[in-house]
Amino acid sequence: MSPLRPLLAAVALAALTACAKPVPPPAAANDPIPLTGAHDTLEAEQYLHYAVGAHVDAPPEVVWALLTDAAAYPDWNSTVVSLDGAIALGETIKLVSTVDPGRTFKLEVSAFEPDRRLVWEDGNDSFRGVRTFTLTPAGGGTDVTMKEALTGTMLPKIAPKLPDFGPSFDAFMADLKAEAERRSPKPVEEPAVEPDEPEEQEAALPEE
Repeated sequence: MSPLRPLLAAVALAALTACAKPVPPPAAANDPIPLTGAHDTLEAEQYLHYAVGAHVDAPPEVVWALLTDAAAYPDWNSTVVSLDGAIALGETIKLVSTVDPGRTFKLEVSAFEPDRRLVWEDGNDSFRGVRTFTLTPAGGGTDVTMKEALTGTMLPKIAPKLPDFGPSFDAFMADLKAEAERRSPKPVEEPAVEPDEPEEQEAALPEE
């Protein structure tokens, strides 16, 4: 075999990839995320996502404080080895996860809406990963969802080599729920008040 053949094949593949156009996500990608605490997976052409949701008995500001304190993630989140940088709009953070501890993901914070929505992402049209957190007040607590959408023209070749992120998503949400509820101030219960017993009326004495 000519030594140039592998090089030519690589160049041809790169050229085809550059010319390929990303495929829009499927309509189901916008379906509501169930608040079951267990992940859902959606696979389609040039699209893959993991999503999980849960109701957290804590106000949005408590959940938001956890999600935006980068240095503290390893203290409460069993899926994160380290998270360096400032979680703020336009900033780049460096994430090392237990799913792939030998790799550091450099992520841009692309949306930062306090107590409502947080997005970080990396990549390009060839391969992009976007993680979105949403917080919605509900029933005195917060409905929280997390979705990681993987897209791109190279996804069909990359996806078979990716680990299963599902268990990590379940653990992330379980840890977030537990820590937010632990930190959330609990309402003070008023002691039960015993109803006053009616005073016994003295029997009227007969007149002498």
